Amino acid sequence: MMKNINDNPEYYDIGIMSIKLNSTCLKNPYFLLLALSVFGLLFAYFVEYIMGLAACPLCIYQRFPYLIFIMLSIISLSGGGQSYNKYYIIITLVAIMLAAYHTSIELGIFEPSALCKPLVSIDADFSVSDFKKMLYSQKIGTCSKPALVIFGLSMTVWNLLLNVVLLPIFIKYRNYEYK
Repeated sequence: MMKNINDNPEYYDIGIMSIKLNSTCLKNPYFLLLALSVFGLLFAYFVEYIMGLAACPLCIYQRFPYLIFIMLSIISLSGGGQSYNKYYIIITLVAIMLAAYHTSIELGIFEPSALCKPLVSIDADFSVSDFKKMLYSQKIGTCSKPALVIFGLSMTVWNLLLNVVLLPIFIKYRNYEYK
Protein backbone atom coordinates (compact mmCIF):
# COMPACT_ATOMS: atom_id res chain seq x y z
CA MET A 1 0.00 0.00 0.00
CA MET A 2 1.48 3.33 -1.02
CA LYS A 3 1.11 6.22 1.39
CA ASN A 4 2.57 9.69 1.65
CA ILE A 5 5.51 10.22 3.97
CA ASN A 6 5.20 13.21 6.31
CA ASP A 7 2.34 14.60 4.21
CA ASN A 8 4.82 15.30 1.40
CA PRO A 9 3.06 14.54 -1.90
CA GLU A 10 6.37 13.77 -3.63
CA TYR A 11 7.46 10.87 -1.38
CA TYR A 12 5.70 7.54 -1.13
CA ASP A 13 6.35 4.60 1.17
CA ILE A 14 5.62 1.25 -0.49
CA GLY A 15 6.61 -0.90 2.46
CA ILE A 16 10.21 -1.84 1.74
CA MET A 17 11.46 1.55 0.60
CA SER A 18 10.50 5.12 -0.16
CA ILE A 19 10.35 6.44 -3.71
CA LYS A 20 10.22 10.06 -4.78
CA LEU A 21 7.44 10.44 -7.35
CA ASN A 22 7.10 13.73 -9.18
CA SER A 23 6.87 14.99 -12.73
CA THR A 24 10.49 14.10 -13.46
CA CYS A 25 9.86 10.50 -12.39
CA LEU A 26 8.21 9.72 -15.71
CA LYS A 27 11.36 10.95 -17.46
CA ASN A 28 13.54 8.69 -15.35
CA PRO A 29 14.85 5.69 -17.31
CA TYR A 30 14.86 3.47 -14.21
CA PHE A 31 11.20 4.16 -13.51
CA LEU A 32 10.25 3.65 -17.15
CA LEU A 33 12.19 0.38 -17.30
CA LEU A 34 10.53 -0.78 -14.10
CA ALA A 35 7.08 -0.04 -15.55
CA LEU A 36 7.96 -1.66 -18.89
CA SER A 37 9.34 -4.79 -17.21
CA VAL A 38 6.36 -5.18 -14.89
CA PHE A 39 3.97 -4.71 -17.82
CA GLY A 40 5.89 -7.24 -19.94
CA LEU A 41 5.86 -9.88 -17.23
CA LEU A 42 2.20 -9.27 -16.40
CA PHE A 43 1.34 -9.66 -20.09
CA ALA A 44 3.34 -12.91 -20.34
CA TYR A 45 1.60 -14.31 -17.25
CA PHE A 46 -1.78 -13.13 -18.57
CA VAL A 47 -1.20 -14.98 -21.84
CA GLU A 48 -0.08 -18.11 -20.00
CA TYR A 49 -2.51 -18.30 -17.09
CA ILE A 50 -5.59 -16.33 -18.17
CA MET A 51 -5.60 -17.07 -21.90
CA GLY A 52 -4.37 -20.62 -21.23
CA LEU A 53 -1.58 -20.62 -23.82
CA ALA A 54 1.35 -22.75 -22.73
CA ALA A 55 4.79 -21.19 -22.55
CA CYS A 56 7.75 -23.16 -23.83
CA PRO A 57 10.96 -23.43 -21.77
CA LEU A 58 12.69 -20.70 -23.81
CA CYS A 59 9.72 -18.40 -23.17
CA ILE A 60 10.21 -18.96 -19.45
CA TYR A 61 13.96 -18.27 -19.72
CA GLN A 62 13.23 -14.98 -21.53
CA ARG A 63 11.39 -13.72 -18.44
CA PHE A 64 14.50 -13.77 -16.23
CA PRO A 65 16.09 -10.61 -17.70
CA TYR A 66 12.88 -8.73 -16.90
CA LEU A 67 12.96 -9.97 -13.31
CA ILE A 68 16.55 -8.71 -13.04
CA PHE A 69 15.53 -5.38 -14.64
CA ILE A 70 12.82 -5.00 -11.99
CA MET A 71 15.24 -5.75 -9.17
CA LEU A 72 17.93 -3.36 -10.47
CA SER A 73 15.39 -0.62 -11.20
CA ILE A 74 14.02 -0.77 -7.66
CA ILE A 75 17.55 -0.63 -6.25
CA SER A 76 18.44 2.28 -8.55
CA LEU A 77 15.26 4.19 -7.71
CA SER A 78 15.77 3.75 -3.99
CA GLY A 79 19.02 5.68 -4.28
CA GLY A 80 21.53 2.92 -3.76
CA GLY A 81 24.21 5.37 -4.85
CA GLN A 82 25.82 2.87 -7.20
CA SER A 83 25.30 2.85 -10.94
CA TYR A 84 24.05 -0.45 -12.32
CA ASN A 85 23.91 0.80 -15.90
CA LYS A 86 26.59 -1.60 -17.19
CA TYR A 87 24.49 -4.48 -15.84
CA TYR A 88 21.48 -3.25 -17.81
CA ILE A 89 23.57 -3.41 -20.98
CA ILE A 90 24.86 -6.91 -20.22
CA ILE A 91 21.40 -8.21 -19.31
CA THR A 92 19.94 -6.68 -22.47
CA LEU A 93 22.60 -8.41 -24.58
CA VAL A 94 21.73 -11.73 -22.94
CA ALA A 95 18.01 -11.06 -23.54
CA ILE A 96 18.74 -10.28 -27.21
CA MET A 97 20.69 -13.54 -27.59
CA LEU A 98 17.88 -15.58 -25.99
CA ALA A 99 15.17 -13.92 -28.08
CA ALA A 100 17.21 -14.16 -31.30
CA TYR A 101 17.88 -17.85 -30.68
CA HIS A 102 14.22 -18.51 -29.94
CA THR A 103 13.14 -16.52 -33.01
CA SER A 104 15.52 -18.52 -35.19
CA ILE A 105 13.97 -21.75 -33.86
CA GLU A 106 10.47 -20.42 -34.64
CA LEU A 107 11.60 -19.53 -38.17
CA GLY A 108 13.18 -22.96 -38.67
CA ILE A 109 16.75 -21.67 -38.93
CA PHE A 110 17.89 -23.77 -35.95
CA GLU A 111 16.58 -27.04 -34.60
CA PRO A 112 15.33 -27.00 -31.00
CA SER A 113 18.11 -27.89 -28.56
CA ALA A 114 18.20 -29.20 -25.01
CA LEU A 115 17.00 -25.75 -23.87
CA CYS A 116 13.65 -26.54 -25.47
CA LYS A 117 13.07 -29.75 -23.54
CA PRO A 118 10.17 -29.82 -21.06
CA LEU A 119 11.06 -28.64 -17.57
CA VAL A 120 9.98 -31.93 -15.98
CA SER A 121 12.10 -34.89 -14.94
CA ILE A 122 11.15 -38.54 -14.87
CA ASP A 123 12.42 -40.94 -12.21
CA ALA A 124 13.53 -44.49 -12.99
CA ASP A 125 10.55 -45.98 -11.14
CA PHE A 126 8.04 -43.86 -13.07
CA SER A 127 5.18 -46.02 -14.41
CA VAL A 128 3.52 -45.65 -17.79
CA SER A 129 0.23 -44.64 -16.17
CA ASP A 130 2.01 -41.98 -14.08
CA PHE A 131 3.68 -40.71 -17.25
CA LYS A 132 0.32 -40.49 -19.04
CA LYS A 133 -1.21 -38.58 -16.12
CA MET A 134 1.71 -36.16 -16.07
CA LEU A 135 1.68 -35.77 -19.85
CA TYR A 136 -2.02 -34.94 -20.00
CA SER A 137 -1.95 -32.63 -16.97
CA GLN A 138 1.05 -30.54 -18.10
CA LYS A 139 0.66 -27.76 -20.61
CA ILE A 140 4.01 -27.62 -22.35
CA GLY A 141 4.53 -25.21 -25.20
CA THR A 142 6.78 -25.98 -28.11
CA CYS A 143 9.69 -23.69 -28.92
CA SER A 144 9.18 -23.97 -32.67
CA LYS A 145 5.55 -22.78 -32.76
CA PRO A 146 4.50 -19.43 -31.30
CA ALA A 147 1.63 -19.57 -28.84
CA LEU A 148 0.42 -16.06 -29.71
CA VAL A 149 0.93 -13.85 -32.76
CA ILE A 150 0.22 -10.11 -32.50
CA PHE A 151 0.20 -8.01 -35.69
CA GLY A 152 1.93 -10.85 -37.52
CA LEU A 153 4.80 -11.16 -35.01
CA SER A 154 5.22 -13.74 -32.26
CA MET A 155 5.80 -12.68 -28.68
CA THR A 156 9.41 -13.80 -29.10
CA VAL A 157 9.93 -11.41 -32.02
CA TRP A 158 8.30 -8.59 -30.03
CA ASN A 159 10.67 -9.37 -27.16
CA LEU A 160 13.64 -9.29 -29.54
CA LEU A 161 12.55 -5.94 -31.00
CA LEU A 162 12.00 -4.44 -27.55
CA ASN A 163 15.47 -5.46 -26.38
CA VAL A 164 17.09 -4.22 -29.60
CA VAL A 165 15.43 -0.84 -28.94
CA LEU A 166 16.44 -0.86 -25.26
CA LEU A 167 20.13 -1.54 -25.92
CA PRO A 168 21.00 1.84 -27.51
CA ILE A 169 18.93 3.59 -24.84
CA PHE A 170 20.95 1.89 -22.11
CA ILE A 171 24.16 2.75 -23.92
CA LYS A 172 23.07 6.39 -24.16
CA TYR A 173 22.18 6.52 -20.44
CA ARG A 174 25.17 4.46 -19.25
CA ASN A 175 26.49 7.45 -17.28
CA TYR A 176 23.06 8.45 -15.92
CA GLU A 177 22.59 8.56 -12.16
CA TYR A 178 19.23 9.01 -10.47
CA LYS A 179 19.33 11.58 -7.67
